[in-house]
Amino acid sequence: MNGSGLLQAALDAQLITLADRHLARYVASLDDSVPEGLELLVALASAQVREGSVCLPLQDNPLLEELGVRVEPSELAASPLVGSPGQSAGKPLVLDGGRFYLARYHAWEQQVIAAVRRLLAAPPPAFDEKLLRKGLDSGFPRHEEGVDWQRVAAALALTRRFTVISGGPGTGKTWTVARILELLLEQPWAAGMRIVLAAPTGKAAGRLTESIGAANPALLEHTGKAQTLHRLLGMRPGRIDAAYGRDRPLPLDLLIVDEVSMVDLPMMARLLAALPEQAQLVLLGDRFQLASVEAGQVMADLCGDGEGSYSPETAVLLERLTGEPVPVSPGTLPPMADHLVILERSRRFDPERGIGRLAAAVKQGDGEATFDVLQAGEDPVVWMPADTASLQALLQERVIPLFRAIREASSPQEALERLGELRVLCAVRDGPQGVRLLNGLIERALGETRRDLYHGQPVMVTVNDYRQRLFNGDIGLVFREEGGALRVWFPDGERGVRSLLPGRLPPHESIYAMTIHKSQGSEFDEVILVLPEQESPLVTRELLYTGITRARSRVTLCASPSAIEKSVRQRVRRVGGLYQALWQADG
Repeated sequence: MNGSGLLQAALDAQLITLADRHLARYVASLDDSVPEGLELLVALASAQVREGSVCLPLQDNPLLEELGVRVEPSELAASPLVGSPGQSAGKPLVLDGGRFYLARYHAWEQQVIAAVRRLLAAPPPAFDEKLLRKGLDSGFPRHEEGVDWQRVAAALALTRRFTVISGGPGTGKTWTVARILELLLEQPWAAGMRIVLAAPTGKAAGRLTESIGAANPALLEHTGKAQTLHRLLGMRPGRIDAAYGRDRPLPLDLLIVDEVSMVDLPMMARLLAALPEQAQLVLLGDRFQLASVEAGQVMADLCGDGEGSYSPETAVLLERLTGEPVPVSPGTLPPMADHLVILERSRRFDPERGIGRLAAAVKQGDGEATFDVLQAGEDPVVWMPADTASLQALLQERVIPLFRAIREASSPQEALERLGELRVLCAVRDGPQGVRLLNGLIERALGETRRDLYHGQPVMVTVNDYRQRLFNGDIGLVFREEGGALRVWFPDGERGVRSLLPGRLPPHESIYAMTIHKSQGSEFDEVILVLPEQESPLVTRELLYTGITRARSRVTLCASPSAIEKSVRQRVRRVGGLYQALWQADG
């Protein structure tokens, strides 16, 4: 089968889209001597990027086997269109080992690898050891047996230019960051230090600001409010380049970024390029949570194989500072391991029952343990079917009364607070268990059929609007003022709430139900989690874990046994070279 026939076969099998085919044909048109099968590889690489991978693996790839394609790397490498590491300038494609890249994604990956390696090799920042030990003792009272990993994380962050802290909800990541800031500001050289807080979305930035302020309001006088990464870098719609980058570094000495699992590869490349040479960087996230919507799984790759053991040199330093019996690796560790802390102990969930036990079973891919929790019927975990009749009954019992009460709230502040009590989370947007259908069911049950804004309507912004200080993912509420006029109200850290006229609201959608992806960075007292019966590559272990851990106190899982079994078994599979470069000897 010739190149055009292979492309058509891949299109017919829904392995690629028309856009992938157009890109492949355009790239092939740039040279007269295109190796057989190159068009198909370009189209598949484009499809892989759209699905979250950074490149197309050429070895042991079921897609290529399904299409009967045999790849000869030597023929690819000989093409004028295909570059290699360090020799790819002006070429649209790159072959790196057994990985085939669209050139810009290879460039972004290499930028991240180089920047991380520079940070790993950078000399440690100055610190007063006696003062740091004293601060660690007072800031982390000893209450529990075993290693206090929060104390270790603080010590590591004060003695490294680059630190990654991973932990699930309730493990105290932001509380630990507050202690890190306090310890840092106690150091004699910290006066005038420029500290910046950031997160991928406006919602996540707001939560980081609130968490730091709740731990110690005085810290915000030194850090200011957390910013979105887009705002921090000076990125604007219609502009190709950010305001800050390699030639104009960010004016800061310490950058702390939360919710890094949501950060894609291109954004991380831009962020690291803009980091000043002497600055410290602390990244926070949950390596088991959903990866970014766009290409890459930066947080998971940075955490790699790290399980909480260190090189002898680092272990000695940490034990001297913290008094904790830090595990020493029996073998040689990659440098990344000495810059990573994994927080496992949840202060929110009991690991032996309920939400904590369910989240742990799903995270470990243990289907039997997952069903043990669900079938035990122990509050606060409820399991029920996801057919339309069961969902409608549940909505009438749990959801409709809440939104009627929100409409009767005495003030917008009260209504917004109640909005965080419960949320319906769906794995998909369409279908019988999707966001669109459930939003429609709830609106009709509330008697709302209007297309314009109405009193009591929860809305989510879907496009960044810097003029209104609203960002994709921000959630607000339409609420009638005492005079009868409708305004749209949003939480505001400085004033409690703020409002704007409906005509100034950026593009948005109703948010009685939302996707699990959109819920990242949010928490609710109660979550109703709905999985589709139809098999989908989107419904994975990471998606289910993320949905479960959005709940503070109660989870209702609406799904069939087969849907749960499939989601626990299926993992996100993203391909790239970052993990290998940081964690494997041949990287």
